[in-house]
Amino acid sequence: MKLGAEALKIDCEKVSGRIERFIIKNVKNLSKKGVIVPVSGGLDSSVVAGLCVRAVGKDKVFGLMLPEKEGNPDAKKYALLLCRKLGICHEEIDISNVLKAFGNYDFVLSKIPSRLLKKVAAGSFLSLYNPLKDGLKGKGNAFVRKGMSYLYLKNRVRFVFACKYAEENNLVLAGSAHKSEDMVGLFVKFGVDDLADIMPLKNLFRSQVLQIGKHIGIPQEILSRKPNPDIIPGVEDKYWSFLRLAPEKVDLVLLGLEKGMKKEQIARDVGVPKKKVEEVEELTKISFHMRNPNLAP
Repeated sequence: MKLGAEALKIDCEKVSGRIERFIIKNVKNLSKKGVIVPVSGGLDSSVVAGLCVRAVGKDKVFGLMLPEKEGNPDAKKYALLLCRKLGICHEEIDISNVLKAFGNYDFVLSKIPSRLLKKVAAGSFLSLYNPLKDGLKGKGNAFVRKGMSYLYLKNRVRFVFACKYAEENNLVLAGSAHKSEDMVGLFVKFGVDDLADIMPLKNLFRSQVLQIGKHIGIPQEILSRKPNPDIIPGVEDKYWSFLRLAPEKVDLVLLGLEKGMKKEQIARDVGVPKKKVEEVEELTKISFHMRNPNLAP
């Protein structure tokens, strides 16, 4: 097997059809009247919303925007673009007051006056501490852990609001997690991208989600956006910031590991150092608890 773009190619019509049937089945089985999708204006939630519209119709799909005052200002623009393109109703709930009550904006990063300076400060921090790898290994002092807890709280509060909205309106809550993030722990545990009634993209690599997005007509402006987690100022591409790899290379490394290929061959095919393959493999192991949150004896 040769790792390359062809190795990740899927039959989009077949795969999207299977996912749409999955959505229809679960809306019916859960006795819900439709689907709510927390939309961020990014690739993943946009594709989920698009598939839901194809499955149950635009009148039964609702977009929920959950901004906060330190978030990426482009997120709302692209989320609105998506909702208008799909013709779905949407609602916006600003979570800033809740985060303020938790003390989120009292942390040092929030005291920096401009978004540009926040970006510089966050970049300096990330050069010393990797929230993904170091966090999973339990590294970092109390100050760092407190800071990360504030950042992660943003997506946990988003989940609470999304869950409340779904229950109040008798809707299925659709999450946007996919296989690439899942396998390396590149998500917030117990956050809005981790918990949901259904996860339509959970078995697809990000490269395949992109293929589906093109197939179902998601706007190119959204498809070409970098994978921005929208919780840490300065992080515009979480794959590069945390893994120092482009997302398509992460997908190929994960595929090679999944197929049991030798690390040397994976490194050669993907064009990365063997050490990078080993780092990704290590992440798949130490992030096990994130994919299995309710450990039991």
